Amino acid sequence: MTVHALFFCLRPDPDTARRLGAVSEALVRRLGLRAKAARAERLHVTLHHLGWYDDQTDQAEVMAEVRQLAADAAASLRHAPLRLDFDQLLSFTRKRRNLPLVLSGGACLDPVRTLRQALGERLKASGLRTDPHFTPHLTLFYDDFVVEPQPFIVPGWTATDLVLMDSLQGQSRHVELARWPLA
Repeated sequence: MTVHALFFCLRPDPDTARRLGAVSEALVRRLGLRAKAARAERLHVTLHHLGWYDDQTDQAEVMAEVRQLAADAAASLRHAPLRLDFDQLLSFTRKRRNLPLVLSGGACLDPVRTLRQALGERLKASGLRTDPHFTPHLTLFYDDFVVEPQPFIVPGWTATDLVLMDSLQGQSRHVELARWPLA
């Protein structure tokens, strides 16, 4: 049985993803960690998580309905391309082990917050639930080592598309389901 995690995100272009992957690898070396740096093709900034679904019959039907509602919401969204840059490095410490080391930021990520809010309004209007808690971030890797919040400036990219992804749990694989241009 496969468990699917559906989510909306912003993904870097391939060149930016490789550059961010190199930042991740350099941090692993600099911090002396055993963690594996994130694979460039998995790097993203999540906007809204839409839930977990397994591929049993009833769950598959629910997942298909959520996908359709989410696609309709995304198709109705009008938003200009936006710039993402990062100015902070930190570990999320909500759990004890396997902590995400992330790039995050303050005002430099306000455009992401604005897009997330606009998409959230569309999702709610479609009958989907959204999580009010949000810290825009890009996960570089997971490790038990805690990195306290610190300034760390990393140029990002200009996001030109909103992407609906399916993360296949336990397979370390993301499948792009749909993409809408930001224009």
